[in-house]
Amino acid sequence: MHLTNFSLNKNSENYKAPDENFMENNEGSKRLLSALWVTLEEQGHDVDLIKERIADTIKKAVITMEPYLIH
Repeated sequence: MHLTNFSLNKNSENYKAPDENFMENNEGSKRLLSALWVTLEEQGHDVDLIKERIADTIKKAVITMEPYLIH
């Protein structure tokens, strides 16, 4: 059976289903990535640095897999 984080969370007693205004109020157990960036920024985190580090990690992962992707 394929399990995702959402599949596991929706069975949690703390799960809060998104309502019809999900895109506006961004409340519930599922959140938009853009809302995460806003929250992190409000908490004083350097969002640009976080994004840069994520991109760098992805690049390094792809470089590591490159020999296998060519074939």
